[in-house]
Amino acid sequence: MAGAENQSGRPQSGRDAETIRQRLDALEGKLAAKNRRTPPPEDQQGRGKAMGQALRLSTELVAGVVIGGGIGWVLDRLFGTAPFGMVVFLVLGAAAGIMNVMRTAKSMQGEPLPGQHLRNAADDDDDD
Repeated sequence: MAGAENQSGRPQSGRDAETIRQRLDALEGKLAAKNRRTPPPEDQQGRGKAMGQALRLSTELVAGVVIGGGIGWVLDRLFGTAPFGMVVFLVLGAAAGIMNVMRTAKSMQGEPLPGQHLRNAADDDDDD
């Protein structure tokens, strides 16, 4: 910093440059200490996995409602019972969607699904 100048445009003295250098070193030390204390950012792969799971669960629910509504609409068209078939099958589709969401969420958590122990017992019996 041989040609460094201060705010007034005059060359800085060696003392000013040394003071600035000491302040800069102190600031770098504080910054390094703060960076050591700050936890690393959350894993991006974990965030992507969570987003995928949320999309899967919402798709399960929406699919149940849409399929139920579609079946009800078709039955109403065939039998001329509008809107009763659609209302009934929308409710049934929503119930099926909620059950699918619950089943999928349990499998994501690693819990055994209802009746899975029966399937495992049947597999053990086949080995004989």
